[in-house]
This record gives sequence, C-alpha cells and structure tokens, in this order.
Amino acid sequence: MRYLKVLSLVMVMVLVFAFTACSKTPDQTVESKESPVKTEAEESQEEATKQSGEANVLGDYSDIKVGLICTTGGLGDQSVNDQAQMGMERIAEEFGVQIQIAEPADESQILDMMQQFCEMDFDLIVCCAFSHEEALLQVAPQYPDINFMILDTIVDLPNVMSFTYATHEGSFLAGVAAAQKSETNVIGFVGGMNIPTIQKFETGFIEGAKYINPDIQVISKYIGTDASAWNDPATAKALTQDMITNGADVCYHAAGGSGLGMIEACVEEDIWAIGVNIDQAHLGPDNVLTSMLTRGDVAIFIATETLINGGEISGHVILDCSNDGVGLVMNDFFTDEEKQQIDEVKEKIISGEITVTNVMDY
Repeated sequence: MRYLKVLSLVMVMVLVFAFTACSKTPDQTVESKESPVKTEAEESQEEATKQSGEANVLGDYSDIKVGLICTTGGLGDQSVNDQAQMGMERIAEEFGVQIQIAEPADESQILDMMQQFCEMDFDLIVCCAFSHEEALLQVAPQYPDINFMILDTIVDLPNVMSFTYATHEGSFLAGVAAAQKSETNVIGFVGGMNIPTIQKFETGFIEGAKYINPDIQVISKYIGTDASAWNDPATAKALTQDMITNGADVCYHAAGGSGLGMIEACVEEDIWAIGVNIDQAHLGPDNVLTSMLTRGDVAIFIATETLINGGEISGHVILDCSNDGVGLVMNDFFTDEEKQQIDEVKEKIISGEITVTNVMDY
C-alpha cells in the first residue's frame, strides 16, 4: 500500500470525523473519546509497554491498518473493550501498525462503522464481541479482500478468523476459588444477558464451586434481555446487594461494564468479588479476590501476526486452559495450598480428567 494513499485516506477520515462530530445523522460512523484517528504507533507505546513488557519490534509494518470496533459503551468498561484496546496497543508497539478504535454509541452504528473501515481499505477489522456477528455477516461478503476477526462466536466466511473462549473452563476455576474462600457456603453469579454465551460462564462457575463443595449454594441473577444489559452497573449493584442479603460472600460476574456495579457492591459490603475478562483488582484492591481472564488481546495479536506473515485470516481458534486463552489471576489472597489445588484442577481440565459442561457447541 502506497504511503501517499495512506496519507490521503487518513486526511479523508479526519474530515469525515470533523463533519460527523457536528452533525448527529444516521450516517454517523467512527467515533472516539479522544483523537479519532491514531496513525502513529508512538501514541500507544507507553501504555503498551506497561501491558506487554519491553518492546519487541519485529519489523516495519507501518503501512498496515487495523481497526477495532468496540461494543456499545466503548472504552472504560474495564472489560472486553479495554482488553481489546490492550491488544491493539500491543500490535502497535510490537509491529508498528496503524490502529484505529471506533466506539459505537448504540448497536445501530456498528454496521456503518464496519463499512467505513472497509471503504478506507483497512487491512484487518476487529469485531470484539459476538453482538457484531449480524453486521459482519452483511459486510464481510461485500469486501472479500478485507480481513476480519471476531471474538466469542463463529462466523464461517473465508475472510473471517473466529476466536472463541472456553469460558466454561475459566469459570470452573473461578468457581473453585469462590468455594475455597466462601465461609457462608453461599456464592453469587451476575450475568449480563440471559443467553447461552453467558450461561456458559454460569454453568462452569457452578460446577467448579460444587467440585470443591457439593453442598454450596449458587445464586444466579441476570441483568436484562437486550444490549443495555452490558452497561447497567446500577442494576448489577442492586442484584448483588440482594444476593449478599441472602448470604452470598463471594460474587462473580460475566456482565461487561455492568459488572462494575457488582464489584462496587462487594466493596461496600466487604465481601469477595471475582472479576472477568481483564484483571479487575484495581477496582477493589482489598476485595477483588481474582479475575477470570479471557485473552482477547492474545487473539488480536495472533490475527495480526498471521496477517503480516502472509497467512490466511480464516477458520476457528479456541482459546482455552491449554493455551492460556482463559485462566485465573493468582495473587497473595490465596494460600500456597489453594494455589496448588487450582493448578491441579487446571491440569485435570487440560488432560480431560475433569470435563466441564459446555452449554454451547463451541
């Protein structure tokens, strides 16, 4: 791709953003809370270095453009969007690619943002959640020369690489941790939407807890039935407070940005919270027991590395315990004996000695 073409496209993008910022029309596309266009890898180096360690620049790929489309609510969700941002910053740091992050205000903007990236000849477009599947199915066939990746679902198209998480395995480990620490033998689960993707977390969590304590009680509550369920911390907080009233002393969430409300309730009531997706310890240093990690940042790195090496961006990759695509944060809240037990459970999952129920086909 020629540098003049890239420069021209970036200038066009700036003009488009300047126009859309002043005009709230149905054609509004890519937005950002900060500068809408990130064309220099240097902008993300400092934070990426904090997340990934010392830089490891593998080559000059500054003509490659990678775009990320967040879920509604955008950056700052302390969940899937922030984790995807970590992956974007890592590829900017290590490969020198250009990155652009789009933050839809609502679901209706996702399709337009995806098409905007395509029209601007982005080399890889990252869809960071299963909720982007419908838009991707419409757009990807129209742009067969554009590469796409999507997290947490499978889209069977030749130019789409799909990544799914074995969240049932990671949640099993979270359940083990919860049962280890519970003194009331009552724990809680807060889900976003009551759909199979989140039931997968819930089922693994329950099975992991009961593996340690067959008599433990798990209270499960869901926030809503539409996309707003991922950005409703007030409801999550109220549901958690109700669980605590009913005896829960450890609570785990799979609720996106809504999960911040669960953690807030746990901090206020001084009980254990288990975060998700990224290490959420900073939200409650004395109360966040651990976090179940889903490594979307790793998926973004894999797809980008495949692209720059000339590989095919297609197929299905499972991120599970065996490749550390899911896992649990270990810290000083756990005794050596508890850590050893969790490690042993993880190895039994990897070997197949423990089979965790997966309510989905992937």
